[in-house]
Amino acid sequence: MAALVRTAFPFPSKAPSWFAGHMARSLRELPALLDEVDLVFEARDARLPLTSVNPAFDAMLERVWGHSGAGPDRKGKGKEKIVVYTKRDLAEERYEKPLAKALWTQARQRVQFIDSRVDSDVRGLLRVAALRARSAGESATDLKVLVVGMPNVGKSSLLNALRRVGVRKGKAFTTGAMPGVTRRLTGTVRVYDKPPVYVFDTPGVMVPYMGHGLAGVERGLKLALTAGLKEGLFEPEVVADYLLYRLNLRLAAEAELTPGEFQHECYTTKLPGTIAQTDDLTDFLNSLALRLGALRKGGERDIDAALTFILKQFREGRLGRWTLDDVDGLEAAYLARHGVEEQEDGLAVSELGAIGRQVVEEIPEIEEVANDVLAVEEVVAAPSPAVAPTPGLWMDDVPAPPLPATLEERIAITVGRHLARAEEEKADADAGRNMSATQAKKTELRAKAEFRLAKAKEKGLDKRRPTKTFGYHANKGKSASTKKRRK
Repeated sequence: MAALVRTAFPFPSKAPSWFAGHMARSLRELPALLDEVDLVFEARDARLPLTSVNPAFDAMLERVWGHSGAGPDRKGKGKEKIVVYTKRDLAEERYEKPLAKALWTQARQRVQFIDSRVDSDVRGLLRVAALRARSAGESATDLKVLVVGMPNVGKSSLLNALRRVGVRKGKAFTTGAMPGVTRRLTGTVRVYDKPPVYVFDTPGVMVPYMGHGLAGVERGLKLALTAGLKEGLFEPEVVADYLLYRLNLRLAAEAELTPGEFQHECYTTKLPGTIAQTDDLTDFLNSLALRLGALRKGGERDIDAALTFILKQFREGRLGRWTLDDVDGLEAAYLARHGVEEQEDGLAVSELGAIGRQVVEEIPEIEEVANDVLAVEEVVAAPSPAVAPTPGLWMDDVPAPPLPATLEERIAITVGRHLARAEEEKADADAGRNMSATQAKKTELRAKAEFRLAKAKEKGLDKRRPTKTFGYHANKGKSASTKKRRK
């Protein structure tokens, strides 16, 4: 193992919570909209194909439609959701087909990858909407499409692109580099003429709760790294250090485990001048500041300018195309092979790492069966061994789990684990276990208030106090203050 590659990261102690009032309002408004529309586009960030999934959307579809993908709703109407992975130009193209196949075979989710700046990508999505509208025949005068997604996944950019290509008109939706630009539900905007297709834009809705423990912290860091979280929830130094950790880990895993497959070009080659690859953030930023000529008075290197520069370069794709979710399991396998290094001063160390990582479970061998999805599904459903090594560590006498032979098989396993975990999270959410401390406290206070109200109703004491309007009580005539003024 190269000395510069860390196999652990000092994560913050807890994940931040960002579930603003406009997000809660948007979720409350969704049921009425879902009754009105027949097609939903769920926008996700292609760099975070699993982390940018918000289970709250599927839960809402289940409640309103009776399903979360495709099929007749409770009223017998055919309704469908299509997953639209945006920003495909920033993510790795080699993952697109295996991800689309795994999500279809295991969850019946239709997937399309698009770059909103490429007309052919946008035209393909419009074609889906137009076919849906034509299939309704004369019974439908137009088709209404609802676009949902987490903050800053590119919903408004997607909608502007649909309008640009479909009806050749300019922007109708405000866009921005930071999350939270759209704060209210918009009215319908026409994006196609024959047949007529209209779209709603909704505010980005964050997951109400990031998750328990370090897995929740890492989810938050990934969202912060792709500008999907409000600034200030994580220190910029922590976000930049996490980026350096993940880039180095991915390069090492590819070089060691799949040398004959795709290999990323080192990110340092994309930066000005010559900068040595390192896993130390201070050394890296010092070298970068020098190469940028970012100096303060007295010749001191401007570390803050270098930090801002590297984060912006990554977010704009100038360091190359990187998918942050460990969808092929290479990083998990690398950590499993080398173990997790000890951390000093009690710093927290991730046991899960990237979404999809499960280093404590053995991955059974998959037989060579061409295009046999059932074989993959059997592996996904295979039970974990009864006795597993210490989480996050592989003992010297325990062999590391073998990697499946093909990229498609590896991605199928990761998607299967993600879906299984999503079911567990849903069960926790339904039982009230998937909440932050603040949400748990509010839920407890609400339950107590409802209990007191129920008791009061039993005793006939639930009459509310009369409201005071314009100086008068509802049932007592003039108020004391009004009488006093008139005297």
